[in-house]
Amino acid sequence: MMPELPRPARIALLALPCALAASTLALPPAAPGSSRTEGRVIVLGFDGADSRITEKMMAAGELPNLARLAEQGTFAPLVSVNPAESAAGWAALNTGMNPAKNGISSFFGKQIVPAPKDQAGEPVGEAFPMAAPFHFEIEPVPVAELDVPGLLGNLVGKSPVLVASAIGGLVAVVFLLLFAGLLRVNKVLAAVLSLLLGGAGAWGGWAASGYVPVEVPKVFRNRIEADGFWKVAAEHGVPSIVIDAAMAWDRPDVDGARVLPGLGYPDARAEIGDWFVYTTDELELGAWPAGEPSKPSGTGKTYKVTERDGRIVTKLAGPVNFWRQEQDAERLAVIERRLADPDLGWQDSNELRNEQTELRRRVPGQDGYSEDQARTWVDFVMVPKDGRLEVTLDGETQTLAEGEWSGWFRLTFEMNPLLKAHAVTRIKVLELQDKVEVLVMNLEIDPAESPFWQPLSQPATFSAELAEWIGEPYETVGWACMTNAIKDKRLPVPVFLEDIEFTMGWREKLTYAALERDGWEILFSVFSVTDRVQHMMFKFHDEEHPKHDPDEAAQVVQFFGEPTALKDVIPAIYKQMDRVVGAVMGKIGPDDTLLLCADHGFTSFRREMHVNNWLAEKGYLAIKSDVSGRGTKQLDVVDWSKTKAYSLGLGMVFLNLEGREPYGIVTAAEADALMDGIEKDFLETYDEIDGVRHKVGRDVFRIEGNYEGPYRDRCADLMLGFEEYYRTSWPTAGGQIRLEEKDGEIVVSSPFRDNASPWCGDHASVSPHIVTGVFFSSKPVVLPEDGVSVLHVAPTVLALAGVPIPADYDRPALELR
Repeated sequence: MMPELPRPARIALLALPCALAASTLALPPAAPGSSRTEGRVIVLGFDGADSRITEKMMAAGELPNLARLAEQGTFAPLVSVNPAESAAGWAALNTGMNPAKNGISSFFGKQIVPAPKDQAGEPVGEAFPMAAPFHFEIEPVPVAELDVPGLLGNLVGKSPVLVASAIGGLVAVVFLLLFAGLLRVNKVLAAVLSLLLGGAGAWGGWAASGYVPVEVPKVFRNRIEADGFWKVAAEHGVPSIVIDAAMAWDRPDVDGARVLPGLGYPDARAEIGDWFVYTTDELELGAWPAGEPSKPSGTGKTYKVTERDGRIVTKLAGPVNFWRQEQDAERLAVIERRLADPDLGWQDSNELRNEQTELRRRVPGQDGYSEDQARTWVDFVMVPKDGRLEVTLDGETQTLAEGEWSGWFRLTFEMNPLLKAHAVTRIKVLELQDKVEVLVMNLEIDPAESPFWQPLSQPATFSAELAEWIGEPYETVGWACMTNAIKDKRLPVPVFLEDIEFTMGWREKLTYAALERDGWEILFSVFSVTDRVQHMMFKFHDEEHPKHDPDEAAQVVQFFGEPTALKDVIPAIYKQMDRVVGAVMGKIGPDDTLLLCADHGFTSFRREMHVNNWLAEKGYLAIKSDVSGRGTKQLDVVDWSKTKAYSLGLGMVFLNLEGREPYGIVTAAEADALMDGIEKDFLETYDEIDGVRHKVGRDVFRIEGNYEGPYRDRCADLMLGFEEYYRTSWPTAGGQIRLEEKDGEIVVSSPFRDNASPWCGDHASVSPHIVTGVFFSSKPVVLPEDGVSVLHVAPTVLALAGVPIPADYDRPALELR
């Protein structure tokens, strides 16, 4: 029997139905006017779906469903914000606001690295800017500020003495009533037994209190500062379901909006998506737990394992045990105090120093600290047997053939008896003949049990509800599909394409499951596979790409059940987009409105430009005279007393302004003329290849006067819009410059070079007017004279649903014809 609630709580509970009814009646009415449609609004997002490729394939009869949708309603190119990249594009599309208003200006932003100091605290160098992830930040969060469920939540913020006393007293009373009252045990014996059990309960309460961590050191915080259109709709009584929306995690709950986030959400290890290869290859050297990190992304690790007595026994590392780190830090402090005791014996001293060394490996900030040593882990055993591989991971066994994928493994990483992290993953057996080699995918946060410190969905129960809808887990990490493993040249292309199929498959399942359910009026579902395929497959599709190999491009793989040459994989993924659209069209009613949108388009990435090298060539940037060493350098090699502008991120150019930059020399009065000069030089720049001159710049976008809002300081001064096939270089994206040695002197190298990376297609830093995405509407709309922008989508969805459009939206709704 549950204990009786206090009188105020009972009154509140009785009043709850009335309060709910009153709050429902108080909801703002739907917006009046003809823009309100009778049916529901379905929005399908296809990341990177290019309008030119789509239009060409529709004309060739290869996209029949999209052609039918265009004929029935409207098709138009969709212009992204500047820069035309996913973080900024989706954030603008979701919120109806430009980057200076919504706070998401790019994947990358500027971070000032402070000047190094000597032991006396005096600067011994200069501060300098570098690139840092800008759509999220990782920060420690006190557990007391989090919504902690269950027993652990009841212990947060409570004194161990209070908890021990309360539990001990309650246990003693309960057992006294049991022994003396129900069992008629002798009163003295009953009292003794009750006190003993109460003491055990008190000890248990004291111990349980020790399982509460003080803080979670790595929580991914979303830097977006504006609400998605679904929240606005829900607040006006229009319920929404959102599946895999970018920049949609770490947001407050709102009744009527059920949201599964996509881009930006981390994996179970509090990383952006780590993957692992375990191999018996004798040439590999990386042993567990450090492994051999992949390059250049650093998102993967290879572990050398050894078969002994027909078994391979190793471990799979999960999230850092931050609770244990707190315990270790306390113990380390005790040890160091004891070691300072001059009367400490040599034997005790040696034992303590050995323990100190071990603890320092797990405590951040200590000499010898290794995050790998501080992680939780589960057992991982592989047994080759009869031409197959028996894989046991965290106690679950599956037997796989070479080339076969496992089903989901569900993993539990225990930090203490009350604190656990849950994950799911899949395994691919890459090789089983000459060596054993397996791929372990990202450790996805289990949608059925997301951690309280990093809730997966809004509300937190929605992710588990989705898993129930489709009867299985699904991927949850924001950057789905293994582009980094391809970029690091660690994964065969056919395996990458298998992963693409898997990702699209579960997103289809979730989308169709939502369509079959009631309780919503707006459905927004995003598919990212169009983007991922084009990033990695353009060198096969584009015969002019410098890494194009005709024989390789002709290789045939199975892709969505069809034999497909690698050169045709990009058209094939557009056909899959068309197939999904056709399936959705068959599941919606005649009064429903279907919208299709993208965050940007795509093109081949053939040549890259080191923007800082180009700025140096044009006299806007200078390096120090005493720089030594060639190769890629951070901007600490820049002579700021002679530098007027520098670049980092994807096309961003910052002026070295007085009062804003650490060593700014450009006055406010000089800024406009300086930007005029950079723009003129960029638009007049040519890259010569085999005697042929190619124009590099299409346009230059000035943030000031175009994007206004409270987060203007997160934007660059200028955005360079490159011509097709050009992009900023990878070193530029990281805020770097390339140097070379010439005639015994270190100089700035040439700005241009071929793109040799497997990352062979792109859109970022290309002019948004070249890489336009798709916009479709199942109902005809009036197209604006300056075209359709990603900023039109949110107000259009709200207008179709009869919701008033917020005054701070940047564009009006598109009108139905």
